[in-house]
Amino acid sequence: MTLSKKEISILIEIVFSILFTLIFLPYFYKNQDTTFFLSDLIGKGTEIIIFVVIYFSIAYTLLEISYKNKITEDERDDMINSKSYKLGYLLYELSLFVFIGILINSSINQNGEIIFLILLLLLIVSVIKSIYQFYLHRTF
Repeated sequence: MTLSKKEISILIEIVFSILFTLIFLPYFYKNQDTTFFLSDLIGKGTEIIIFVVIYFSIAYTLLEISYKNKITEDERDDMINSKSYKLGYLLYELSLFVFIGILINSSINQNGEIIFLILLLLLIVSVIKSIYQFYLHRTF
């Protein structure tokens, strides 16, 4: 099974979401019942930004070194992107309603729980969208 450059790029996004979930989400899960101060969020945000820059720099550098050819875009890619982003948009809207429903029906009073819930919903939607996009690239 050979993968194209575009498919490996999608897999890089999926692996990033999984790594982010394993590395950073436990911190927010563990601190759900605490109130975050601005300094806490700035410190953790800086760690996340450094991780993102290093991960994507290394991943896409290795991708460009191993695949010298350019990615050609055609109508098929436009259709796949449209379908996957449409699914992602619908999932974001659904997760917004889930988030609002959880806020209304529960007694969430700590911003740690809110931050964890937002991150969790965003990661779930991102992974589903990327997996669907990868599936469409493999089947079309």
